[in-house]
Amino acid sequence: MTILPRIADEESIPGIDRLLALTDGVVAIALTLLVLQLQVPARDTIDNARSASELWKALGVDGGELTSYLVSFVVIAQFWLVHHRILRTMRGHSEGLAWRNFAFLLTLTLMPFTSELMGRYSDNPLAITLFGINLVAISLTTQWIYIFAAGHDLLSDARRSQYEERVGQVRAVLTVAVTSLALVVAWTDTGAARYVWLLFLVVPVIGSRIAARIETKQNSGQSTGP
Repeated sequence: MTILPRIADEESIPGIDRLLALTDGVVAIALTLLVLQLQVPARDTIDNARSASELWKALGVDGGELTSYLVSFVVIAQFWLVHHRILRTMRGHSEGLAWRNFAFLLTLTLMPFTSELMGRYSDNPLAITLFGINLVAISLTTQWIYIFAAGHDLLSDARRSQYEERVGQVRAVLTVAVTSLALVVAWTDTGAARYVWLLFLVVPVIGSRIAARIETKQNSGQSTGP
């Protein structure tokens, strides 16, 4: 009886390029689904279709759906960039890494649902809470991928950047901070909570600046040290 050679685990699962391609496809679909929550009112539901004020009223623009759409779009784009920044430094892969990537995709694909839920029920604290939990879950799974890769020696030291790692960590902390603030406000004043979410629009910029300042201080401390 012929015995077939055993295939190593790392050779029997998709490589990093396949994981990146899969993630890119899922992100593209999620971004497309987001815009579907913005509904165009039927023409026969408006008394005067030529009136700008009537059309504005029919749109039901109260800030809830538009805010949830913008925040969700920015969050998905931000974590897609972080995800690519992590995986492009990989020098190896494993089944554990693949499953953690699927955990990231699981939390990300929930975003269109929780985003639309918050858009339609922007005055309901439970809807806001579920949206916030979704954001934190995306952030945690992103860090989970990095921690696993670092702990299993899957990161290439030649391609790793301490600055990029710090940017990802700072943005994750800011994500949790903004979400926590929004949840606290949501259970006291749901109307004000929708404006707290807008802070996510500046999280990437603020995160990069904080990381740059930390690196500058560390470099100056090392240069002046003994």
